[in-house]
Amino acid sequence: MNSRSFNQLIQYALFCFVFLSACKKDSPNLGNTKQTPTTDRVALTNDSIFLYAKEIYYWNDNLPSYDDFNPRQYTAGSTDLAKYEINLLNIAGYSSSNKYDILSSNNKDETKFSYIEDVSGNGGVSAGIRNLTSSVNLQGEGNDIGIYFVGAYGPSDNDYKVFIQAVYPGSPAAKAGLTRGATITKIGNEVIGDNFDLDQNAINQLLNDPFSIRIEGEKVDGTAYAVSLAKTTYDSSPIYKDTVLSAGGKKIGYLAYARFSNDDNSLEPLNNVFQKFATQGVQDLVIDLRYNGGGYVTTAQHLANLIVPTGTTGTMFVEQYNTTMQQGKATILKNQPVRNSNGDIIGRDTYGDYGYDLKTNTKPFEKKGNLTGVKNVVFLVTGSTASASELVINSLRAVPSLTVKLVGTTTYGKPVGFFPVRLEGIYDLYLASFSTKNANGEGDYYDGLTPGNQIAGKIMLDGQQQDLDTFSDYDFGDTHELYLAEALNQLGVVSSTSTSNTVMSVRTKQGGTSPALNLMKGTAKKKEFKGMIETRIGKN
Repeated sequence: MNSRSFNQLIQYALFCFVFLSACKKDSPNLGNTKQTPTTDRVALTNDSIFLYAKEIYYWNDNLPSYDDFNPRQYTAGSTDLAKYEINLLNIAGYSSSNKYDILSSNNKDETKFSYIEDVSGNGGVSAGIRNLTSSVNLQGEGNDIGIYFVGAYGPSDNDYKVFIQAVYPGSPAAKAGLTRGATITKIGNEVIGDNFDLDQNAINQLLNDPFSIRIEGEKVDGTAYAVSLAKTTYDSSPIYKDTVLSAGGKKIGYLAYARFSNDDNSLEPLNNVFQKFATQGVQDLVIDLRYNGGGYVTTAQHLANLIVPTGTTGTMFVEQYNTTMQQGKATILKNQPVRNSNGDIIGRDTYGDYGYDLKTNTKPFEKKGNLTGVKNVVFLVTGSTASASELVINSLRAVPSLTVKLVGTTTYGKPVGFFPVRLEGIYDLYLASFSTKNANGEGDYYDGLTPGNQIAGKIMLDGQQQDLDTFSDYDFGDTHELYLAEALNQLGVVSSTSTSNTVMSVRTKQGGTSPALNLMKGTAKKKEFKGMIETRIGKN
C-alpha cells in the first residue's frame, strides 16, 4: 500500500469514528446499542441511510429503533449500491399504513419516492439518472440513441403498428429526422408488426440502450426512412416542441416539456418560448407533460410564474417537513454541506443551518415574463407525469383567475420531494422529506391526479381501458393528435380531427386486446427521472 492510500484509509477511519460519535451524541434515544465502532464501509453507509431517515424522512415517526431495524443486516446484493437499495426499500415499508413509498409491479417491490444513486460516473452531479439504461439527465446531458419509448396499436399480435412516442432533441435519432409519430417497420433484420412473439426480442433490443442499431419505417410526413443509430453523448433541450396554434379565433400556445432540468438547461428555453407566446398574442395554453417525471422545484416555480396572469400574488405552495425538522432537531444535517444542481458545494452552509418551518418554506408567486393574460391552461398528462409536474398543476389550480384542466390519464402520484444527502462522496441519498400543498391546502395526491375527478377535464381511455396516447401517428403539436385535439375541445375549439377519417381509422384499430398492446402499455418506463428536488431551503 502506498503512502497516499494509507493516508486516505486513516482519514476515512477517523471520519467513521467522528461520524459514529456524532450520531450517538446527537441521537441518544435511537436505541442503537448495536451500533458498535467499525471500519466496514458498507456497514457505516447502511447506518447513515437509517440514521438520516430517522431524522429527515417524511414518515420518520413510523421508523423503529436502530436495534430493531438493524440496518447492518442488509449485506446481500451484487454491488454496494444494491445493498443500500435493499436497506432503503425496507425503510420505505414504514412510510405509512398505505406504504406510500412502495411501488409494486410484476411481483416486485421498489421504492416509489425515495432512492439512492451512484453519482461518481457523472462528475458528482446530483440527480443524474436513476437506474436508467438510456435517458437525458437533469443537466440536459444525453447518452443514448435518443428514442424515449415506443407505442403500439392494432387488432392482433399479427397485425399491429409500432411508433415512436418521443425523440430527445439533439440526439442521434433527432439528427436523423425522427420525431414522435414516426413508425418502425423493421429493427435490424426483423420485420416488425406481423408476429409479436418473434418481434419482442427486437423491440427490447431497441429499448435496452443499444450501442448501435438500424431501424426502418415511415416518418410523419409519409416518407420512408432507413437509419443506423449509434449511441453517443449529446446536449439536449428539455423542450420537445413548441408552437402557436390559431384555432377558433384564438391564439393557443402549445409546449411539450420533457423534464424540469436545472436552471442552465431549462430557464432560457422556457423564457424564449413564453416570449414568443407573448409576442404572438397567446390567450390560452396547452402544456404537454405526458412524459415529464419532474426535476428541480426552482424550475417548476419558474414555469408556474411564466404561466400565471400579471398581478398573481400569494402562496404558490407550501413545503411541509416532519415535526423533527420543523422544530430544528434534525441535527444530523450539520454533516451535509448544501450543494447545487451540479453537485458543487455552495458557500459554507450545511442543511443543518436551514429552517424547515412552514412559514420559511411557503413559496409565493412572483410573475415572470411578458405573457400576462392567460386565463385557461390545459395540461396533457399520463402515468409518467410526476412530481414537479404535478406540483405545477396543483399550484395553478388554486389560482382564482385561472381555469386549469387535465386531458389524459391519472398521473403518477408524487406529492413529496427531497434534497440530496451525499454519502461516501459518491452516493446521493434522496429520502422523501417534505410534502407540498397549494394555497387551498390541496395535496396528498398519492394516487395521482385524474382528469375529470380532482381536476376538470377528460380521461383518455378507450373501451378496453387502453391509453389513447398509445395510438398516435402524429408529432407533438399536431392538432390531429388525439390528446391535443381533446385539449382544444376543452378550450372551446371544435377540432375537425374528432370526425376525420384518419382518427376514425385509428379508433377502428383500437378494438383489439392484443398482448402486444398490453405489453407496451404495461412496460415500466424508467426513461425519465421521477422526483421533486429542492436545492435551496429558506433560512430562519
